[in-house]
Amino acid sequence: MQRILSKNRNYLVFVLAIVAIGILAGIIYFHFLDQDTLNNLLTTLNNYNVIKYNGILKYLTIMSLLLISSFFVIGIPFSLFYLFYESLSFGFLINAFYMAFKIKGLLYILIYLIVNKLLVFILLIIFVKKCIRIGRLMIGMFIYRKDNLIKEKIMHNFKSNLYIILYVFIINTILYFLSPYIFKPLTFLIK
Repeated sequence: MQRILSKNRNYLVFVLAIVAIGILAGIIYFHFLDQDTLNNLLTTLNNYNVIKYNGILKYLTIMSLLLISSFFVIGIPFSLFYLFYESLSFGFLINAFYMAFKIKGLLYILIYLIVNKLLVFILLIIFVKKCIRIGRLMIGMFIYRKDNLIKEKIMHNFKSNLYIILYVFIINTILYFLSPYIFKPLTFLIK
């Protein structure tokens, strides 16, 4: 594990910077909402009921598009932007629940994000790394043309990303059925 972390140290530092900037941007963005939008959002949160978490279609669609676009190199910036976007939404949610319910809301949303998003987000970070590799290898393929080693590396990263999409699908399917049972007892935090 430590060898894997040290091998990918630069990437992890880069990704953590994107995540930190994204969360901060989400928190700041919340404060730029106009008063009517803010009131509507806080009213919606006050009427919040536990619903089944459903990220199945969203992740299948976005990850598939990112994987395909990585073969055209444009997947590299799109993948990094998607990490930023997810981080921005975390920051926005954290701030919104804090404003609506104070410390209890903050506790609720942190539990929510850990249960529903953390594992998928970690897989997404690995997925993006492999999309970047595919994009870089495609550039190498244009330069070196018929290099079989590059083709094998592209296929290896492609297959790995297909497995990650499958894992994300399985995790989201399980969460779809489990999350109401996890969060219904916690609704006292947001009432």
